[in-house]
Amino acid sequence: MRRLLLALSAVAVVAVSAAGVSGAFSGGKATPRASMPMPMPTNTSAASRGAAVRPTYELHQAVVHAKILNFAFKPPHLVVSPGTKVVWTNEDQDPHTVTSDRPGFGSQALDTGSSFTMVAKRAGTFTYHCVIHPFMHGTLVVEG
Repeated sequence: MRRLLLALSAVAVVAVSAAGVSGAFSGGKATPRASMPMPMPTNTSAASRGAAVRPTYELHQAVVHAKILNFAFKPPHLVVSPGTKVVWTNEDQDPHTVTSDRPGFGSQALDTGSSFTMVAKRAGTFTYHCVIHPFMHGTLVVEG
């Protein structure tokens, strides 16, 4: 029964994250799809607990690299300029997604070492999460 539930969860993740890229973003692509989701840890990031998170400014950069590590997006609050390519790399042992809270961008499940890349086209604040671990949240602010 547990295997059936895990298999159905994996299908749901793929279906939800298949929304793709639209509007404010382009070029969203992910490297290989992950295996079955693993159990969620009990610890959560400061961002998911509502604690104040200082933004990381990476203005006027062509490419900005972010991490998924210890069941958190790092940095959790990222500020970039329009046209910046943002690359999230999963450094955890468990699969994760990078999925906007509103239609816009979304990755497939990312295995360890896999990346998701998108280009921020227009100004705005875009919140995102991991579909597999809904307590994981991040914010991308495009200034300009």
